[in-house]
Amino acid sequence: MSRYIEINGVIELPDNVYHDQFWNEFIDFLESKGCYFGGGTQEIDEEGNPI
Repeated sequence: MSRYIEINGVIELPDNVYHDQFWNEFIDFLESKGCYFGGGTQEIDEEGNPI
């Protein structure tokens, strides 16, 4: 039996960490725990507007 968690929020990254780098490390972390992620990400500015 599986359990599911919905993630809804914003992650603030340091200036030297790029979206693709974060995404790859996030997916690697989940998969190392036997988890899978179905969804996507979008880079936004400080007001929440898509970049």
